[in-house]
Amino acid sequence: QFAQLAQLNPQERLSRETALQQKQVSLEAWLQREAQTLQQYRVELAEKHQKTLQLLRKQQTIILDDELIQWKRRQQLAGNGGPPEGSLDVLQSWCEKLAEIIWQNRQQIRRAEHLCQQLPIPGPVEEMLAEVNATITDIISALVTSTFIIEKQPPQVLKTQTKFAATVRLLVGGKLNVHMNPPQVKATIISEQQAKSLLKNENTRNECSGEILNNCCVMEYHQATGTLSAHFRNMSLKRIKRADRRGAESVTEEKFTVLFESQFSVGSNELVFQVK
Repeated sequence: QFAQLAQLNPQERLSRETALQQKQVSLEAWLQREAQTLQQYRVELAEKHQKTLQLLRKQQTIILDDELIQWKRRQQLAGNGGPPEGSLDVLQSWCEKLAEIIWQNRQQIRRAEHLCQQLPIPGPVEEMLAEVNATITDIISALVTSTFIIEKQPPQVLKTQTKFAATVRLLVGGKLNVHMNPPQVKATIISEQQAKSLLKNENTRNECSGEILNNCCVMEYHQATGTLSAHFRNMSLKRIKRADRRGAESVTEEKFTVLFESQFSVGSNELVFQVK
């Protein structure tokens, strides 16, 4: 175009330049309209993600804060002579389906972020997507940490030099690829006060109140059942460290808790969560 303009006489060149400038203005206006339309689509998509995450949180609350808590309560009663707490299979199927839906939403959000980076347009979308990305990460964190449960509780009374067993399980099974990097679970014994602090999410010193032998176990994924669990079969309490007892407090009044903890890598090591 520029080479052709140089060959024209001044009057023809001026006419051609004017036409090209008009085309440029028209093209820029069209691009501006298209950018505004694209930005509006992006805003609408981000708003739909926000609404979807609200629904996911609501559904997750029903499963984790209602159904799973009820199962744990039944397990507690069963340990005190009540009826069996029942199978976890239905709960696991709910958790697995929830995990699939949550992870699909995260992938969609990440894809939307990537597209915005490829073609950035000034506006609120980047902040909106960052917010929903943080929200979906919180939802995944809550799902993973809450579904790491003790399927078979250790005995309520532990004796030193006596073997005991326990089983921990992750109810999302293999849906988040946690089993691709099999986690190791560690069992330690802590004081009742430390356990209460952990339940309140308070920072507490990682100080053991005793020593448990054979206290590490790698979680195994069972393809046929879809369960991801660790079976501690030969744990033994080697020693217990008691607090200074004053007054008439007896040994039996001092309580301890077996704490199971691990680290889970989710989705090809994209996210890592500490679980207890």
